Amino acid sequence: MPHSVAPYVPTPQNIVNRMLKLSGAGPDDVVYDLGCGDGRILITAVEEFEVKKAVGYDLNPTMCGNVQVKVDERGLADRIEIVNGNFFLADLSQASVVTLYLTTSGNTKLKPKLEKELRPGARVVSHDFPIRGWETVKNDPPDHYIVGSHKIYVYEVPCSYDAKTSIPRTEEEDSRWKRIRDLFLRSEGEA
Repeated sequence: MPHSVAPYVPTPQNIVNRMLKLSGAGPDDVVYDLGCGDGRILITAVEEFEVKKAVGYDLNPTMCGNVQVKVDERGLADRIEIVNGNFFLADLSQASVVTLYLTTSGNTKLKPKLEKELRPGARVVSHDFPIRGWETVKNDPPDHYIVGSHKIYVYEVPCSYDAKTSIPRTEEEDSRWKRIRDLFLRSEGEA
């Protein structure tokens, strides 16, 4: 199980706001920030987007302690939970929005957990790094949103990884592919 999958680099506040806006975060949502750092996504989600609850995981006990002080000072302890622990051990099933600022390899390691634990309709928003093998909800190229020099990838469970690309074919193309398949199957049978 991975211990740390990204260094601490804070997400700029304008990117935090855009990530939460693109996720559609609102009063019915529970936001999980995996690698919550200084807690800015959690606090913004509760104060500005009025989410029901925000949960942040971080491995650094000092960071978690500092975030807890901010949360307590703002009177948000009933809506923000800080966990000093490994998010690979967390139960993500209550999350309706998950925010990430990991690396591409970190996202790849996390992908099976997201697929297994998140409910249909949950959104995953990744700052700068894609989740390989998933399709974003953005319909037009590029597959991410650009804010200055930053990229934001937005995914929805399970649509982003259950997407099946179907290529429409003419009857002539279907007939050609059927002949090729039949030839292949005949040669397999003769071998």
